[in-house]
Amino acid sequence: MLYFVDFFERKVYNKSMLNDITASGRVIKDALSLNNLYYSGYDNFAKGEYVFESGPFITLLFAESGNFSINHQGSLLAVKESCFAFLPPSTPCRFFVKGLTARVFVCKFTIASKIPLDLFDNVFFASGLKLPLLKRLARSSSKIFPQKNTDVVAPFYSPVDEHTVKNCLELLLIECVKPADKSIIDGNYPISGKGEGSKTASKIYEYLTKNVHRNVSLEEVADELFFSVSYVKTTFKKHTGKSIIQVFNELKIKRAKKLIKRGESFSQIASGLGFADQRYFSRVFKHVTGMTPTEYKKTLIK
Repeated sequence: MLYFVDFFERKVYNKSMLNDITASGRVIKDALSLNNLYYSGYDNFAKGEYVFESGPFITLLFAESGNFSINHQGSLLAVKESCFAFLPPSTPCRFFVKGLTARVFVCKFTIASKIPLDLFDNVFFASGLKLPLLKRLARSSSKIFPQKNTDVVAPFYSPVDEHTVKNCLELLLIECVKPADKSIIDGNYPISGKGEGSKTASKIYEYLTKNVHRNVSLEEVADELFFSVSYVKTTFKKHTGKSIIQVFNELKIKRAKKLIKRGESFSQIASGLGFADQRYFSRVFKHVTGMTPTEYKKTLIK
């Protein structure tokens, strides 16, 4: 008979007892996980222009020192020192270094995600938990990819370093997709007033942002916050000046614009954002923007 000792509780368990304990625990499911790591390390760039192709992976670019800008698919991202940005897969772009030099941390990877990732076309400041995650990610990466500017893997490296890179990158992505940042909310819909009503409006906006990839009813929003439908409707309109459905559609169309820039088909976008069909998606898109998805796509070509 095999026995296991819990050194904290000073209890002894046999194997069958341990299985019972394991079975009763809550299973934690992966919402986001790193699939493949292609390269991760520091590159030094001199002043000038570079043509950059992201390849079949997401690319993280962190300006540890110096400034640079990225021009891709009609979007211009100005990445200042201590800021970072993500490039979507298979994205040709132009990379401009403004100062004499720029020290840039580059990480190329693919992920599996069950949550919507609104990472692209944004610049993130390495504040709070993000900076130590980036530093730890870079430190462990140097042990896996010891040669600068190449994807040559070290012949021997600790699995702990590999696991550290995985954990740090996943945590960094989670920090970046959190929609609860009040500055993001205020930047889109200033939520006026104070007190419980204002907090409720912020929670509603946060819930809509998290679930922009699917259809959400007013009843679901009310149940989530333990309020009546009439209360959440009235409170949100009072503190934002717009209805919940109106804001939800605007969030969906804002996301749809980014997906159109990335070259996704209208049918894929409609399905991925929870619209009943492509025709309804086009109708909502025109109501919000004043133009059809096709007309909007033509403006990107000019």
